[in-house]
Amino acid sequence: MSIFNTKRMTGMTEKTVEHFVLGAGVFAKDFIPGTDTYESAKTAGKLLGATTGGGEFKAAKVGHYSQVDGAPENTKGLYILDYWTTTMQATVKELTADTIAAAMTAAKKTTEESVTGYDVIVPKSAIELDDYTENVTYIGRLVGSEKPIIIQIFNAFNTNDLSIQPKDNDEASVQVIFAGHYDPSDLETPPYKIYWPKEA
Repeated sequence: MSIFNTKRMTGMTEKTVEHFVLGAGVFAKDFIPGTDTYESAKTAGKLLGATTGGGEFKAAKVGHYSQVDGAPENTKGLYILDYWTTTMQATVKELTADTIAAAMTAAKKTTEESVTGYDVIVPKSAIELDDYTENVTYIGRLVGSEKPIIIQIFNAFNTNDLSIQPKDNDEASVQVIFAGHYDPSDLETPPYKIYWPKEA
């Protein structure tokens, strides 16, 4: 007789597959939940464009433990949450003048009379309030829902450096890492939201 119990153990249930997130999803700017859909955002030009390699959303807590004499630092109730940091990362393969300007963050798109047929993207020496995007949004598919997953970060701009690396047998792409920022008029509200479809 075996000393090991070979009966299978799993957290899977009949509903497990309904909770799978499929595919890489898409990324959009200035998406309005309840008004916009994937289709309307695509038609309105709100999508960042075609991406490669998927993406990443990250929300990180920044805080500290309050020091109390005689109590271990990691005592329940002593952790003080100071603020949240949040980012949305994607690698954009569909390059346009708007994509490049967004990747530069501090930039403006203009034209020059002496050079026709070009958008001219000019770097700026400072990041202005207009350079912040109202929101950057991930839109993804949940197997068991007709509604999409929607994750938004607010008051965002790309913190990554602009890097374009053309090479043979591949297409150039630009990696963007948008960081969300607190609104100075509402410092109590963290700069992100997650809309998760209710179960049927």
